[in-house]
Amino acid sequence: MNKANRVKDYHSAKPFPYYTTVVLTGKTPDYDRSDLVTQLNDQVDDSLKTRLVTTWFIFRTLKKPPVFDSLNIGRSRRFLTAKLHSLGYFNPVITDTFSIDTVHNKKRGDQQRVTTKFFVNPGKVMRLDSIGFALETPALQAMAQRTAKESLLKKGAAYSDQNVNSELDRLLGMFRDSGYYRFSKEHLYAERDTVVAALIDPTLDPFEQLQLLDSLKKKRENPTINVTIRQRPVKDSAQIDKYYFGDLKVYTDLSLLTDTLEAAEFDSTTIQGYEFFYSSDRFKLPFIASNIRLRPGSLYSQRRYYRVINTFNQLGAWQNVDFSLQERRDSVPLLDGVLRLYPAMKHSLNVDFETSRNVSDFLTQGSYFGLGLNFRLLNRNAYREAIQTSTNARFGIEIGSSQLVQTLQASLSHNIYFPKVILPKFLLDWFPRKTDGNERTIARRTALNLAAGYTDRRDFFRAPSVNTAWSYEWTRRRTRASDPDNVANRWTKSYTLTPFNFEYTNLHKTDSLIKLEQQIPAYRFAFNDGMIISTIFSITAGRQSDQDKRFTLMRARIEESGALFGFIKNLELGDLRRFVKIDGEIKHYINRRRSSWAFRAFGGFSLIYGKTDTADGKIVKEYNLPFFKAFFAGGPYSMRAWQVRRLGPGSSTIYDEYDSTKVDRFGNMQLEFNAEYRFNLTTIAGIKVNSALFVDIGNIWSKEFRNGEPVPEASFKLGRLYKDLAVGAGTSLRLDFEFFMIRLDWAYKIKNPHYASMRDGWFQHIDLTSGQLQLGIGYPF
Repeated sequence: MNKANRVKDYHSAKPFPYYTTVVLTGKTPDYDRSDLVTQLNDQVDDSLKTRLVTTWFIFRTLKKPPVFDSLNIGRSRRFLTAKLHSLGYFNPVITDTFSIDTVHNKKRGDQQRVTTKFFVNPGKVMRLDSIGFALETPALQAMAQRTAKESLLKKGAAYSDQNVNSELDRLLGMFRDSGYYRFSKEHLYAERDTVVAALIDPTLDPFEQLQLLDSLKKKRENPTINVTIRQRPVKDSAQIDKYYFGDLKVYTDLSLLTDTLEAAEFDSTTIQGYEFFYSSDRFKLPFIASNIRLRPGSLYSQRRYYRVINTFNQLGAWQNVDFSLQERRDSVPLLDGVLRLYPAMKHSLNVDFETSRNVSDFLTQGSYFGLGLNFRLLNRNAYREAIQTSTNARFGIEIGSSQLVQTLQASLSHNIYFPKVILPKFLLDWFPRKTDGNERTIARRTALNLAAGYTDRRDFFRAPSVNTAWSYEWTRRRTRASDPDNVANRWTKSYTLTPFNFEYTNLHKTDSLIKLEQQIPAYRFAFNDGMIISTIFSITAGRQSDQDKRFTLMRARIEESGALFGFIKNLELGDLRRFVKIDGEIKHYINRRRSSWAFRAFGGFSLIYGKTDTADGKIVKEYNLPFFKAFFAGGPYSMRAWQVRRLGPGSSTIYDEYDSTKVDRFGNMQLEFNAEYRFNLTTIAGIKVNSALFVDIGNIWSKEFRNGEPVPEASFKLGRLYKDLAVGAGTSLRLDFEFFMIRLDWAYKIKNPHYASMRDGWFQHIDLTSGQLQLGIGYPF
């Protein structure tokens, strides 16, 4: 906990808590010490906590502190002990001390500041020795024993109440997925044993007692605990009965004020064993029936019950979904269901303000800083089957240094999202639908994308473009079967497969670009009409842990263009580009109460193998990506000490011979590493003012020529990596308006590859005014 710089509205005649903290002593090999200290500080009694308000960015002010009461120290010690017990530390030693310091203040009265410290030695953590199951119901006991290998309690692991509770959740979820609808968590409990109870058995002979005494001594040195999962006595036989799904009624288009009991107001029909009630033809009933996937007469499963609710929530055509179950006794216990669906508004129009953020696509990320206005018309129920269509119109400008408006952009796109996988029947079985264990597919859809755009890069080129793609998207989640909504230690993976992607860019060059092409050979291949006929596969995986407040995001993407269509000679020697492009990214976040760490690593590589027919009739091999697919660095979302596309390639200086305000730098390969320490400053008029310290490391590489000879400094070589890497560092001011953030980054070129021959480029030409200002919206990564 921090100390206050100033204290306001205090009681001058009585002491008040000024500074309270927990000091951790001893070893804690199974827990992160800083995280454990944070958890223990949270257990301190509220009356001892000092809540500070930051003003004017630097002053921490303590307002209206409560009167100090020493009784709250004892309460805090009990809270700390309970927390340590829950983490497996059953023999902690907690001491405390407090002192009262008087700070004289003639104007407002003397301050009697109380400083309290808790010294916590957790001792040795209790480890799990044996884990067992002793359930009274044979069928439940058999299931528990059969899945013992999946138990979240492992021998030798540190004991914690959270893990025991999670194991109870796992068993409960398994039982409820097996038909035990009335079985609840109250029917299970964990019996913990920490002593060798047999020592008090008078029937033991002396030799056995000596063995147990030796065992007890070892147990004190390395404390262990036995956990047995037991079942409480059965008071109602219904709790161990297996239930089956019975009749199911579906109301397709209810309003919030409609009473489902007034069935006479609805038309009704039966489809696939479900009884439908509807008042309009807004939805196709067979479509709804195909998404229920819950058959009358089948064994009750909690997971299938929630899957029905989640499916209709994810379709987007309904604003609210309610699925109620009613018990009924027949030859077997039955659960009759009523599924109530409340439609959402069919159309919506959104107007969004946005900035360019894509760091690997020239046509959607212009130079310097981009501003865009996006109009989006959404249809949530096209063709009466919850098919979503999205029509987007975007207008954008990009601000440059040589002139205010550097780039003009306009685009129009129409996207259709089908809530299912559209494939021939013999291929559908290959497509992932569900998996075993705790991994499951939670969403699948097919997307058709149509787009047209126009980019006018002032004094450079004009480029109309078209794009169409057919894609499959699906999401899988791996979590505990017992608690599918718990985000702790949960992996979510999103996949996109685009078997067909067509892009065509028609480039109209200006005299300035033609002149640059004569000076820079690489431009002759980068800036041309471009046709892309590609297949793309990408995967994004995210993992979040509540316990230590960490989040990891990984992304990988591969695109291949021209592998098949390149065998058509007219296409291969024409505008078709043939290449394989691979890139990947890892982000990791560590969140604290008032600060966080953010790390990012990005890498991209391309293999270009196409050929082209030049104007003089020669067939030459291409060696660089087209400009709208190439890698580049710099700007508010990349290497922030450099302007957009002003870094690299490698440590070459070939581009520095020309006007740096016009020459863009592209690469076939990119490496980048970023780290930020983010922290809160203050709040002004409800606006959070934050800051950060950051470091960016990276560069791009490509194949360049000078006077017909290759430039080795521009190509990637492992032996030159240290010389080629650029390093930028700086600080940031961030205004957080909740719904968006304005970010001002100021960075210096700490290591500039341009000066690789001089101390490897470290600290060259750095002064107070040599920094680079970047304006961005949102976090850089």
